[in-house]
Amino acid sequence: MAGMRDTLRIAEFRALLISYVINRAGDVFGALALAVVVLTTTRSTIAIAALFLATQFLPGLVGPFVVARVGTIPAGRILPLCYLVEACLFLVLAAISRHVGVTLIVALAFVDGTLAFAARSVTRATTASTLIPHDLMPEGKAAFNLALGAATVAGPVLGGVVLALLGPATALVADGLSFLVAAILIAWTPGLRARHDSNAIGTTRSRQVRASVGYIARHSTLRVLIFGEGIAFIFFYLVVPVTVVYVTRSLHAGPAGYAAILASWGAGAVIGSTVHIRLARRIGHATILLSTAAVAVAYLGTALAPTLLLACAASVIGGIGNGTQWASVETAVHQFVEEHFRLRVAAMLESMAAVAPGVGIILGGALTALFSPRAAYLAAGLGLVALIAVAALSRVLATEPPRITAADLGSA
Repeated sequence: MAGMRDTLRIAEFRALLISYVINRAGDVFGALALAVVVLTTTRSTIAIAALFLATQFLPGLVGPFVVARVGTIPAGRILPLCYLVEACLFLVLAAISRHVGVTLIVALAFVDGTLAFAARSVTRATTASTLIPHDLMPEGKAAFNLALGAATVAGPVLGGVVLALLGPATALVADGLSFLVAAILIAWTPGLRARHDSNAIGTTRSRQVRASVGYIARHSTLRVLIFGEGIAFIFFYLVVPVTVVYVTRSLHAGPAGYAAILASWGAGAVIGSTVHIRLARRIGHATILLSTAAVAVAYLGTALAPTLLLACAASVIGGIGNGTQWASVETAVHQFVEEHFRLRVAAMLESMAAVAPGVGIILGGALTALFSPRAAYLAAGLGLVALIAVAALSRVLATEPPRITAADLGSA
C-alpha cells in the first residue's frame, strides 16, 4: 500500500486519476440514459445494438487515426478540449432526445464515443509515462483499476436514481456537467501541459498507425496480449446490448433492475480491483486466465438465473473477474512498450478493445432477436470457456511477463 500512497503524491497522476473516475462514471451514467431513451423510443433490440456499435465499434476503427493526429499535443491541452466538446454533446442530447429520431442520437453518440476513445488512450499512456520514472506504474495502474470499479458502481447507482426520479434528459445534463469538471481539473494541472515526443516517428496518421501495427507484430508477447484480448472482448461484449432487454423481458424488471445489474457488476469490479492491488507486481498468465474464467462463470450463471437477485449475484462474480482481467493485460502490455510507442500502442489496445466487441454486439443482438437474451449470455459464457481451454492447452500465455525493475527502466 505504500506504493499506492506514493502514486497519489504525484500531482499529474492525481489529476488524471480523478478526471478518469469522473468521466468513467459519467460514461456509464450517459450510456444508461441513452439506452433507456433508445429502447423507449424504438422498442427495438437492433436499435440498442446500433447505439452500442456507434459508441464502441466505430470509434475503435477511427480512434487510432484520431490519436495519431492529436498525439503530439500535451495531455493538459488535448484532454480539456475533448472533455469540453463531450460536455456540449451531452447537453445537446439532453435538449433534443425527445424531439428527434434515433439516427441523430446514434450519430452524436458516435462523435462522443470517438472523443472518449482518444481521451482514454491519452490518459492511460500519459499515466504510464508519468509513473514509470518513479517505478510506480504497476501500483498506478492498480489504482486506476480500483477507480474504474468505483466509477462502475457510482455510475449506474446515480443513473438509476436520476432516471427514476427526474428522467433521461436530466441524467444527460448531469453527465455533461461532469465532463466540465474534469476539463477544469486537467487544465489546472501545469505538469500535464509539457510536450512529449511519444509520437515523433511517422509524418502522417496512416504511417503512424502502420508503424504501430508493425511494432506490435514484431513483439510476440505484445501480439499475444493485444490480439488475445481482442478475442476475449468479443465474448465479454456479446451481452452488452442485450442486458437491458434481459432485465425487462426475461426478469420483468424496469430501469431500476437494469441499474441493479450494472451496480452489482461494478461492486464485483471494486472487489477484484482491490485484489489486483495486492497482485500488481505479480501479473502473469494465470491471473489473466483465472479472471477471464470468473467472467465466463458469471455469464453462464446469468443465463440460468431465474430471479434478479441471482442475476445480480452472478454479476458480482463477473465484476471480480473484470476487475482484474483488463488491468492485468494492460499492465503487462506497458511493461514491454518503448516510450516513443506508448501512446500509439495504448491506442491500438484501446482499438482492439473497441472493435472486437463490435462482433460480440452484433452476435448478441442477433441471438436475442432470434432466440432470447439468455441465449446470448449462454453463448458468451461458453465462448469464454472455449477460449480459456485453448489458451491453457496451447500454453499461449505460458511465459510470465517480466516485472518492472529499476534496471528495466534504465534500459528502456
